[in-house]
Amino acid sequence: MSRRRVIVTGGGSGIGRGAVEALLADGARVAVLDLHLDAIPSSPDVSGHECDVSEESSVAAAFTAAVEWLGGADAVIHSAGIMREQARDIRYITLESWSRVLDVNLTGSFLVAREAVRAMADSGGALILVGSGAGTTGPSGSVPYGASKGGVNGLAMTLAEHLAPLGIRVHNFMPGLVDTPLVQRSLDEAVANGRTETEIQAARQGAVSPAGVGRLLAFLAGEGGDALRGNVASR
Repeated sequence: MSRRRVIVTGGGSGIGRGAVEALLADGARVAVLDLHLDAIPSSPDVSGHECDVSEESSVAAAFTAAVEWLGGADAVIHSAGIMREQARDIRYITLESWSRVLDVNLTGSFLVAREAVRAMADSGGALILVGSGAGTTGPSGSVPYGASKGGVNGLAMTLAEHLAPLGIRVHNFMPGLVDTPLVQRSLDEAVANGRTETEIQAARQGAVSPAGVGRLLAFLAGEGGDALRGNVASR
């Protein structure tokens, strides 16, 4: 059996890092796209490529290099994202902050998905967008984050139908609260914006491990994930 060839965005930390480690344990070769390459796992089966997912030329260049190194692509896991304005009243959210979250989380998902399809159109594969229940199955503590992840859900549902004839399976993967640097910074921001530490403490304690979430992503990217369709939630 040939080794799985997987591209992971945001693989330097958090959920993406968990996915990379799980994929390596499964024997896959992994191309990591991240702004911070010094954080990616050191392995002969890992190649790092600098990428800002909100920039069209950066995504295109990183995918070109990743696909060349891998010799193709069997799956793409898009976990890069940001979270801002946690617990902030919409009256005080700037357009700049709103736009940055949507540029990274929603436009970034579009740009990554487009390159993923270009890489897998001839052979099929799996595209997993890391979304969130926030803005999809329930509200978010952040107005721009909830809007962006609601958009990711709509993108994934639409792509699932459009790409099925190409043999590309699409998932919107919606993890619960995960103990990542991004989430911890967001909880700190919520306190700074008026939530009490007591209110936030339960969330901190209830966050799950990125390693466990990474194993679920690795499963979805593998052949076993073909048994699933549509949204996948983990809580």
